Amino acid sequence: MRAPTLLTAIALGLMLEPALADGLRFEPQEIDPHVGNVCYALTVADVNGDGKPDVVAVSEDAVVWYENPGWARRDIVRGTTERDNVCIQPHDIDGDGRVDFVLGAGWRPPDTNRASTLQWLGRDASGAWKVHPIAYDEPSLHRLRWGDVKGTGKPQLVIAPLQGRGTKPPDWGKGNGSRVLVLEVPTDPTSKDWPAEVADDSLHTIHNLQILDLDGDHHNEMVVAAWEGVFRLDRGADGKWARTKLGAGNQASTPNKGASEIKVGRTAAGVPYIATIEPWHGFQVVAYTPPAKAGELWPRTVLAEPLTWGHAVWCDNLDDDADDELIIGQRDPNPAGSPGPKGPGIFVLDITPGSSPISFTRQTVDDGGMACEDALSADLNGDGRPDLIAGGRATHNVKIYWNRRP
Repeated sequence: MRAPTLLTAIALGLMLEPALADGLRFEPQEIDPHVGNVCYALTVADVNGDGKPDVVAVSEDAVVWYENPGWARRDIVRGTTERDNVCIQPHDIDGDGRVDFVLGAGWRPPDTNRASTLQWLGRDASGAWKVHPIAYDEPSLHRLRWGDVKGTGKPQLVIAPLQGRGTKPPDWGKGNGSRVLVLEVPTDPTSKDWPAEVADDSLHTIHNLQILDLDGDHHNEMVVAAWEGVFRLDRGADGKWARTKLGAGNQASTPNKGASEIKVGRTAAGVPYIATIEPWHGFQVVAYTPPAKAGELWPRTVLAEPLTWGHAVWCDNLDDDADDELIIGQRDPNPAGSPGPKGPGIFVLDITPGSSPISFTRQTVDDGGMACEDALSADLNGDGRPDLIAGGRATHNVKIYWNRRP
């Protein structure tokens, strides 16, 4: 069965013409015109301990931070890890009260045989940054997340490679699956050996994941976007992992299939929706809403297409209603003659309150000035309004989009 078409999306109530949603205004500020050849990843953390969130960016050979509020750039590491650095997450790993970072490197697609590198970055007593290797033997390390998925009261490090060992194009859905690992921080975090367990090794081309309590059971699960669709990975009290399929993904597309980016938002009623880019590195923005009956697949609604090489999804409440908006990053321009923005860029999809099936209105935040590789939101100036932060591939830049709603 073919995926819903653009006309279907329009019939469901999506307005594709670029327009400012009521109450939403964004003011762009480029804080770095050239962070590197690629801004692979972004995060936000209080690096200098002054109580203000700073922006951290990862390029092919460096990790840098931009000090709030002037956004002066400073190196954390440069040229000391194996190229390319690809993913980063903050956490106080050594318990000294200062933020550290876990970093994935050795990114070299489509090589699925040589192992990537995993390390964490911390400071010594003098404040100098040090690289601490962590033993890791999987290829194509792609995403990192911190979260208490084991119910111990302390966060674990979850690692998801993009592809399984020895897999090859064009059919990335065959062969070994991606080994999703859960690592515990040891008593001595400078030890290379972090205790690990396998959460799943059956899914292919896991492009992203999120850790949260999706089902309201007061226990964190993983939601995962893969070649086979959208899944929940949940660890039981007996220590065994269960895999549940939630969404079909785009299985009609070729050569790429499934789902790519993934985040969970909530409506004003507190009902979750799962937002994805589909298929892998795909051209559709998709939302999944809970099924009428437990155990059924979540209904799939295409919200926008085309979206050439969608590569970032984030959910946050950006305005004064109670719904979470969808933040979408697009990496490449759309084909000539396509409806809507030309791309690449940043777009916000504002949920239509009470809509059923769920529908959104799209707002263009940046059309052409951000070939988005990664994007997220955070309140950077303490005004209670989440701002947008994005990093580019072809544009090589880092931008803040200040939320200036009245």
